[in-house]
Amino acid sequence: MNAQTKPRATSSSVNSDTASQSLSRRHALQLTGLSGLGLMAPALLAGCGGTDVLLRPRVLTPEVKTQLEAASDSVFAQVNPPGMIALISVDGEGDYFIRRGVSDRSSGAPMNEAHYFRIASNTKTFTGAAVLILADEGKINLDAPIASYLAEYNIPNGERITVRMLGNMTSGLFNYSDDELFLEPFVASGYSLAYTPQQLLATAFSHPPYFLPGPDAKHKYCNTDIVLLGLLMEKVTGKSAKQVIDEKVIQPMGLTHTYWPDSGALATPYTHGYSKQDDSDNLLDASTWNPSWGYTAGALVSTFADMKMWARAVADGSLLSERSRAERFKWVDDQYGFCVTKAGYWVGHPGTIYGYNSHVFFHTVKKITLVILVNQALPGTPVEYFSAALRTILDK
Repeated sequence: MNAQTKPRATSSSVNSDTASQSLSRRHALQLTGLSGLGLMAPALLAGCGGTDVLLRPRVLTPEVKTQLEAASDSVFAQVNPPGMIALISVDGEGDYFIRRGVSDRSSGAPMNEAHYFRIASNTKTFTGAAVLILADEGKINLDAPIASYLAEYNIPNGERITVRMLGNMTSGLFNYSDDELFLEPFVASGYSLAYTPQQLLATAFSHPPYFLPGPDAKHKYCNTDIVLLGLLMEKVTGKSAKQVIDEKVIQPMGLTHTYWPDSGALATPYTHGYSKQDDSDNLLDASTWNPSWGYTAGALVSTFADMKMWARAVADGSLLSERSRAERFKWVDDQYGFCVTKAGYWVGHPGTIYGYNSHVFFHTVKKITLVILVNQALPGTPVEYFSAALRTILDK
């Protein structure tokens, strides 16, 4: 792809109509896949004991597995990505993997759950946990205006936007990745340009806010909010956001294959990620494109084994005090908490970045971990098709 080629768009929602259309470029840069989740019943954040496992009916029966495989075949034929892999793990029943397609189009290697991949906006759940842990330690006041910590950035409405509003995305700030020209220099660099969080904020603050923050504000998905949380962590600890997340979340959880990359390079072996960047059907290998523009909103890399552990920890509020767990799951619009989302009884987060499209969720009643990766994204968020189909079966 030459330097003049512009990123194509993705949409803020995925359905049978929009999948075949030329998608809005304004949303191509979102690190999100929220739109395909839908809302069902309120989440029940219940604990799990051995007795519960014995009393619950079996989920992954032969009939259900047949339905899951058939649904995966149907969606794979419709979406036609290079590859897809899904982990369905039920307490007391073990792990069940569904694999389709290839991890590497050049070699034809199959999808492999042991490979590294970019988790994109699932990074937000790590950032949110780190902030809440710092709040438990008395280093951050969730009720304090962000301007009281980061006055040097001249944040629009910074005296009115609290730390809590950043976590639940009710700040009203402009999302830097909605700027249509934001990634032009990135494309011109051959996808290698490294962004600083200050540059991300400069883009965001060059636009007026979407709305004024307040107690009745709706949530609006915004990477800018999470970048500010990253800078807040750095300010109160004197350490990099990368180091804070590693020390406060990754190491205590024992996530030995989750890390913040220093460049576009990925640890090996990794699943290759692909993206369409023009009006043709040509796929570019986006595996090693620099993810710095995601920062604390989308930079992390992980594996299925680590994401399985983390999915449960997110839904349980692991590492957090009782007070911070309550903050984590204080839902705005019955959908978004503190850097976490829900759809019915499913709690977790989606993630989308060039080449990688994932869902990491936990069913808080049936105790089902669901991790899905599609190695193609932007334009489009194909994981939503797979997630909707599999969750419909598992919700029965």
